[in-house]
Amino acid sequence: MAKMARIARPLMGIIYLLNGINWWFKIITPYPSMSDFRHMAPPPDVVGAMISNGVMFHMVKGLELLTGIALLANVMTPLMLVAVMPVTISVFIVDVFFVAHLRGIVMGCGSLVLNLFLLSVYIEHYRPMLAVRGMTDDPLSAQGVNVTDGLKAVILPLRPALGVLALGLGFVMLGWMLVMIGQYIAHPMPLSAVIPHHPQS
Repeated sequence: MAKMARIARPLMGIIYLLNGINWWFKIITPYPSMSDFRHMAPPPDVVGAMISNGVMFHMVKGLELLTGIALLANVMTPLMLVAVMPVTISVFIVDVFFVAHLRGIVMGCGSLVLNLFLLSVYIEHYRPMLAVRGMTDDPLSAQGVNVTDGLKAVILPLRPALGVLALGLGFVMLGWMLVMIGQYIAHPMPLSAVIPHHPQS
């Protein structure tokens, strides 16, 4: 299990780092970047609404970038896995249910499975915050009911399969992203080349 975790952590780190970088510096054509919206409006979807907000997508991509760096450096890994989980869930929902083609399904499911697997690996780090009744004086010595024990009873039997799935999807995601980066290097194109153009109003 430790060996799978040592592979999954940097794998997720590279994937989130590349996704984060792409917002600030275009490297993947089908993924949105700031430069894509100089001459076109964001698409009329969930992602477009976050981009139009002016702050939301910067925060999402900034968090992806920080998470990627933290996971690669193995610095504050348990914290970053929790912090990025809302982004991971959003990516899963958008990619699987709105994008809904093979690349979206692989990327959405892969992000979620990687994040969940690594959370399960670091589950003991979350014990103080999963105590049913918190202790203000010394949270590490809190006694009593703790959600961690119930989660472990469910997760531990599933974790090997979850790890294999996470690594499999993670390597497919990374390979697909590297192919898209290679395509962009060979033929740089904006997002408007692959999605319908929405002129700015």
